[in-house]
Amino acid sequence: MRYRGLGEVGLLVVSGAGLLLALTQTGSDPTMTLWWLAVVLVGVLLPGWTLVRAVRAGRVAATDLGWAGPTGLALALVTWLVAHLVGHSLPTLVVGPVVAAGLLAVPATRNRVLGRVGTEGDAAASWPAVAWASLAVLVLAAVRWLWVGGLALAPPKPTPTYELWNTDVLYQTALTGELRRQLVPGYPMVDGEPLGYHWFFHAVAAQLSGTGIDDLDIATRVLPATLVVLLLLLAAAVGQQVVGHWSGAVGAAAALAVVRPISVDTWVQPAITAVPNYWQLSPTATLGWVFGLALVGCLVAALRRAPSDRSAPAVLLPVFALGAAGAKSAQLPVIICGLGLAGVVVLAGEWRRRGHGQLSSVARTYLLQLGTLVVITVLAVLFLYPGSYGLRFDPAFWPRFEKSLVLGRANGSTAAEVAAVVVAFIRRWTPTLLPAFGLLVLVRRRPSEPAGWLGIGTLVGGILAALTFRHPSGSQYYFVIAALPIGYALSGAAVGGWVRDELAARRAGAMTESNEPAPPPVRATLTARWRDVRGRALISLAVAAGGLAVVLVVRRLLRSGGRRPAALAQPHSDGRALTAWFLPTAGLLVGLVLVVTLAWLIRRRSGVPVLRGTWIALLVLAAAAGGVRALAPALSPTKNPRVATSPAATTDAGRRPAVTPALFEAGQYLRLHADPSDVVATNRIYNGVSAAGKPDNRDFSVSALSGLRTDVGGYGYAPRMLQQDRPGQGYVVAPFWDQPRLHAELALITKPTAEALSAAYRTRGVRWIVADERSGPVSPQLATLTELVSHSDGVWLARLRAPSS
Repeated sequence: MRYRGLGEVGLLVVSGAGLLLALTQTGSDPTMTLWWLAVVLVGVLLPGWTLVRAVRAGRVAATDLGWAGPTGLALALVTWLVAHLVGHSLPTLVVGPVVAAGLLAVPATRNRVLGRVGTEGDAAASWPAVAWASLAVLVLAAVRWLWVGGLALAPPKPTPTYELWNTDVLYQTALTGELRRQLVPGYPMVDGEPLGYHWFFHAVAAQLSGTGIDDLDIATRVLPATLVVLLLLLAAAVGQQVVGHWSGAVGAAAALAVVRPISVDTWVQPAITAVPNYWQLSPTATLGWVFGLALVGCLVAALRRAPSDRSAPAVLLPVFALGAAGAKSAQLPVIICGLGLAGVVVLAGEWRRRGHGQLSSVARTYLLQLGTLVVITVLAVLFLYPGSYGLRFDPAFWPRFEKSLVLGRANGSTAAEVAAVVVAFIRRWTPTLLPAFGLLVLVRRRPSEPAGWLGIGTLVGGILAALTFRHPSGSQYYFVIAALPIGYALSGAAVGGWVRDELAARRAGAMTESNEPAPPPVRATLTARWRDVRGRALISLAVAAGGLAVVLVVRRLLRSGGRRPAALAQPHSDGRALTAWFLPTAGLLVGLVLVVTLAWLIRRRSGVPVLRGTWIALLVLAAAAGGVRALAPALSPTKNPRVATSPAATTDAGRRPAVTPALFEAGQYLRLHADPSDVVATNRIYNGVSAAGKPDNRDFSVSALSGLRTDVGGYGYAPRMLQQDRPGQGYVVAPFWDQPRLHAELALITKPTAEALSAAYRTRGVRWIVADERSGPVSPQLATLTELVSHSDGVWLARLRAPSS
């Protein structure tokens, strides 16, 4: 039996209930959370769904829900832009229903939105209950690790037991306030300084969060968690599109929700786990994944034009490309690499099959899409985030660093240095990429189609960029982080399709090479069906169990501890260092190959022909099962994490000033009473002392909590600091470029005078002072020379008096 509409509603209810429970149990206000869910449902998904239907037409499909997310987010960006242009707030809860109602009010678009009811022969039109149930379970699993691994580690606001805040989290919140105020954003911690950072996430957060009173919670917890759920729904839609069956939808969503890279040691430079580790730390990347995966789906639809591609709103391709470029600067370049590889491979195949004369139309299609992405990338670099933001081409940096890390010394023999680089590459990137090997299944079974090659090229581009560029903060790895969710989703779709065909009836024994779904099997009793597939099903289950067993055995027999192998702590040879680093990974690879090869040989002895790509698909299953060990703690039902607490009630005042409830309340007062153009003077500039014993210039707390610009606050992420970073003086400890300005601001707090306060009011737009005794001395004269609003727990909030004319 197939459900029309009930599956979508049920999945939305499960997703919303899971997010509601996770957020409220970790400190979010229940009323605010319910309001947020209404914003997402009515202001994002509803208009997004109607827009998708209006541009796509055709039958109403189960995949329309997945495409509604990125489309609704794009609409939120447009709403934000229009609101700034007209100078009036446009609440999402109003705009969303108005857009949906407008599309339904016009007969032409109403007919496209409502479409026709899907038929049993339309694979994308409706999915069986087992598909919706599987997606619901995967979403709940994702919400669980969002809860345990992120929401429970960061509260919605400072508390007496949590005052240690990640600098990047506060930076994202500060930019959200900036995008609420400004159409052309600047660097909010230093008034007047330009911004060189991608900012679409902050524009979306500013538009969806309303007044900004809950910015800290929404920008650091609520919106990123919601984006992960939307990413899973979109992955299901793209997975269905790629393989033409709902098994691809489940596989793609599973690859992002429950698949983790294998880890067999505890040492530095582990495999990169993109979505679980970066969804909250870098919410800009999370939005980039949503727009990036939507762009990939539209590219596949535009290039392939198979029947299942009709479910993708390909006309929105430029919109998603612009969204990906503005959300994360690394997102579009890696997709361009994927498109380039797909174009080369597909055109070469067309040339072999049809000759030179048949290439022109295919080449024009690829060149048009490639040109579109390149133009959007250039425009983004020129206008959205001008400058390199500290990124440098330095291909010698990665091998130089890795060989010194592996060998434990700066230099070794030439052969040892080459071997060290190879060991470092295999040790980190093989576990990272194993879950993406399903892309090889895709190209093995569909070699003439672009989807698999697009995913492979995206990953290759991400890895090459990470290994040949250098950024002062290590942000070159965001190229890989941008590529991995795309590779994983397409890989999961391929493996999901393979599992479906592997368990299909004997009627064909192999997958059809077209993108059309195979005809439905003849109905049989459950017992007879199980008897027919149990051998193949048991082989797949045995491979999964074997993959997990290999990981457990390797970790048991080749124990590791600390951040580096114990052999490096004492005098050692190059060979010993190489062996120590590589042995656990070698054991893992040998074990996986043996398990998979044994299962493949057994599979060949069955009476059903072996599908192409079976060995690789079994390897991906084994690797996915091996990663369960990393996922299991987050899914443990015995854990019931609540509101986060710091390791200590207060931070070490000698090394890092606390972000206290008093400072948060001062920020909330400013959000309610300050004019958006007001500038704040503060002494919270340095985030304590860095590991090098020098002041860390990344205290973004005042701008983050108040939503306002500061005269001079934490200046560490200003573009000029990252571009001037040089060996021997990292950007986090570099001095401010305008020392007289900095000294004048600090003097307002340490040695205030009526003349200095008046000058700051007139020349720099300073209207408020937020001073914290944890960051330096505060003069008692401040209370007499200004209008003191509050003085609590060492935090001073004062309003400057307007100077007499």
